Amino acid sequence: MKVEAYLINLDGSHERLETASKQLAVQGFSFERFPAFDGRGKALSEFKEYNDEKSVEVMGRSLISSELGCYKSHLGCLEKFLATQADYLIVLEDDIQIIDDQFKVTIDAMLNWLYEHPEIDWYAMNLGAKKNKLSKTVFSFAGRDLVKAYYYPIRFIGTIWTKKGAQEFLNHAAHEMYMPIDNLAQTWLSKNGKGLSVWLPLVKPNGSDSDIDGADATHSIRRNDKSGRQLSYGLKKQTRMWRDRMYAFTNLVRGK
Repeated sequence: MKVEAYLINLDGSHERLETASKQLAVQGFSFERFPAFDGRGKALSEFKEYNDEKSVEVMGRSLISSELGCYKSHLGCLEKFLATQADYLIVLEDDIQIIDDQFKVTIDAMLNWLYEHPEIDWYAMNLGAKKNKLSKTVFSFAGRDLVKAYYYPIRFIGTIWTKKGAQEFLNHAAHEMYMPIDNLAQTWLSKNGKGLSVWLPLVKPNGSDSDIDGADATHSIRRNDKSGRQLSYGLKKQTRMWRDRMYAFTNLVRGK
């Protein structure tokens, strides 16, 4: 079994790289720095795959350029992984805070178990879930449960991909951008039922502002900023949430 690990980090974000590297070094966790795509300051028109009309229709707002940079950074990791002989890919963002002293040991144990149980058909595993809803435990190790995450968690701070999962998500996500990548993955994995999660989480955001998911060209609008939202924003958010929960509940009942 071979595992690749990438840490997404913008050129020039030295402090963030150093902070993440120190935590991972304590764990004996080896990784390769992946240079993030810098979307900040770019016009939305520069992203040929971006569909603003569809974004407003689905999200109730336009995306911001840094979100699209984050999106392309994660897809870039998948593309690089698919060109290797590795079985699994661990993708970490550089604002991680490791919250388990056995971070690497737990990941190794869970991947070894999954490698020995190919009947578990999965695409992606979330390492930083904020909540655990509509799930089923399949394996436990050192106080952490590996669960079938029928309602896939939204955070993308730490993710593990299988080869097949990376290819399928790339096929699904690369041709058109209209949702933030974590929202897109949540819907996709809740619908196909091939998401896993670790609960309790192994990592969380360290609280610093994200460099690749930060300000737009004016350096004033961020993802959680309410400016630019349509009046239907709240309704569309609730519609997406209940749709994804329905996908999840259906897969849970089916035992998919």
